Amino acid sequence: MVQLLRLYYLLRSKSMKVQVLIIEDNLKYKNDTLVWALEDKFDADNVVFEPDPKEALDYIKTNLDKNIIVFLDIQFPKGELDGHEILAEIRKMSELIPVILWSGVNENQEKFSDFINHNAFRFVSKTATLAEIMPIVDDAVSFFENNLDNTIEDWIIQKDGDKDKPVYFTGDGHSYSLNDILNHIRQQTDVGKSFSKKLNQLTIDLLLRNKKRLND
Repeated sequence: MVQLLRLYYLLRSKSMKVQVLIIEDNLKYKNDTLVWALEDKFDADNVVFEPDPKEALDYIKTNLDKNIIVFLDIQFPKGELDGHEILAEIRKMSELIPVILWSGVNENQEKFSDFINHNAFRFVSKTATLAEIMPIVDDAVSFFENNLDNTIEDWIIQKDGDKDKPVYFTGDGHSYSLNDILNHIRQQTDVGKSFSKKLNQLTIDLLLRNKKRLND
């Protein structure tokens, strides 16, 4: 277990690579000033505009090893998934993706309870200015940098040669590899939360007993 620690806190200081996925069916927004600002901030190659909700979900599924911020519209053409359903599908894959609702809907007429239940990150109106939106984007980046579960997730992703080795054993006789834990952390199951808590406690215990040191 000590090998597993490797002081994942050090990952917080690494350069944070972030991608932005914009799920919006109206192609006129592909040239919106927000998109330009995001391309300027994260580079154009790291900003993906996807009008098809199913394609967008496939993109997330195949890029779960990346830090992705999602801008999600709410209304889509009849017969396609809407923002409520898309967010629910995202949460089935991961609880650690900041999803910013970016929509022109009337807030007083929209049902937001399920967005809250599925941990939407923020709501941003399409009429909002860049000065109002970009600090929210910065908050999403900070979420990746400071969220303990994201830090552990980043560390696990880097351990290519050790991902299938059992490293976590529970009292009921189950064992979990790093890959298993990664999925549990993403979905924020009881196993994922328990592992994160125990790893945090063990790290603090080792630090207090001078068994490990943190360095910049």
